[in-house]
Amino acid sequence: TFGAMKGRTPAGPVSFARITTDDRIGEIRAYAGEGRFTDDPLDTFGCRAVVEVPRLQQLLRYVCRNGFEHHVAMSASNCAGILAEAFENYLGWETYLHNADIE
Repeated sequence: TFGAMKGRTPAGPVSFARITTDDRIGEIRAYAGEGRFTDDPLDTFGCRAVVEVPRLQQLLRYVCRNGFEHHVAMSASNCAGILAEAFENYLGWETYLHNADIE
């Protein structure tokens, strides 16, 4: 683990995902993407990391326009494409794969 209370996430790959529900219409939707943890300085407390996400403004526009909450699950790996495939093909969830066109 990276430390639940205190620690610094090392530089390297990161995948992130968010799943949300629309209870009014009984729908589950998701998004996933990839970036990288950086070594940028960050003078704060707790478990901390700086993440670089290509085309971040495009992702934020999608998140806001589609009503997603802003917290995500993260993994120190490149697995966003696999997650999106599983969400769509096996679970039947509408899924946005961020930066799929540049992978």
